[in-house]
Amino acid sequence: MDVDSVKKHLQEFFIQSPLVLIGSGLSLGEGISGMWHLAQHLKEEIPKLVEGELLEEWKQVEELIDQDVGFEDAMASLKQGSELVPFIVSETTKLIGKDEKSIIEDVVLQEKQLSFSLLLDQLLHNQIELIIVTPNYDRLIELACESVNLDIITGFNGCYCGIHNPEGEKDKISVIERKRNLRGSSEVRVSVKKHAKIFKPHGSLDWYEVNGSIIRSSYEINARRLIITPGTSKFREGYQHPFDYHRELSNRHIQEAKSILIIGYGFNDEQLEVHLLNKLREGVPALVITKVLTANAIRICGSLNNVTLVSVGGNDNETKVRIDGVETLHNENWWSLKEFINGVLK
Repeated sequence: MDVDSVKKHLQEFFIQSPLVLIGSGLSLGEGISGMWHLAQHLKEEIPKLVEGELLEEWKQVEELIDQDVGFEDAMASLKQGSELVPFIVSETTKLIGKDEKSIIEDVVLQEKQLSFSLLLDQLLHNQIELIIVTPNYDRLIELACESVNLDIITGFNGCYCGIHNPEGEKDKISVIERKRNLRGSSEVRVSVKKHAKIFKPHGSLDWYEVNGSIIRSSYEINARRLIITPGTSKFREGYQHPFDYHRELSNRHIQEAKSILIIGYGFNDEQLEVHLLNKLREGVPALVITKVLTANAIRICGSLNNVTLVSVGGNDNETKVRIDGVETLHNENWWSLKEFINGVLK
């Protein structure tokens, strides 16, 4: 397949109004710490915060990390309901929040443009509502949407002390027009603005629990953060509010999707994977754009001809594209979302 045919195939995918599934690879490319950096941060900070049995429990996790079993697998060794989890959540949010703050400042000061914001025109040219599912805690997707004046729906009605109220939030995207017809009577027309619905089944840096209530606050407050860390807590807390709402709606939209765009996602989330795997095996068209294909991604997508894979080749200046089971190599770095947009879609 020549390069023009490859580009044409990739361009035609965006005619299909895909659901978008975004993993940590996108954030990593913008400057958010990845799993390796998070593991090193926790190894340095957690021993300063705990002692006794909790320290011994952490040392066992640390040993697994050092044995290269994988950060998520190491975290899964935590005891059910471990008292280490609040410390891990706190340190995780400190690290990611610090990275995120620097990126937000650069975007707001117009010193940086997020790659996902560049993609939004391609995703919204033929649909009013863009569905985005992400296990990421950071708010770069929300920032990318707002930076191009796209309204977002997150399930929370408000930014500083917003309650989780998906029904009430719908009003912000409704446009009511009153017009007089030729007979002089008034007609009311209700339309919907273009918007993105963002589902975050693992929580977000701006979700908090305050006296038993779930709120969203873009201002950092001294309250319990609502994020689900890798490991056993994922399965316990993933079925509590508001995680259950976001997980269930994510899976419902995946089940209904006519096509799926997957960016920087490693296929390591069992809560989403069941529905995603079923959909891919049904033959729904899918496009995966990522730097490195994880072992799970290869295992799941490797034999599915309905899934197009775009990943790094032998070096960072080479891209491997797999279409209908046939691989081609290109002297381009299309595995980078920004370069994919510039090199393929423009």
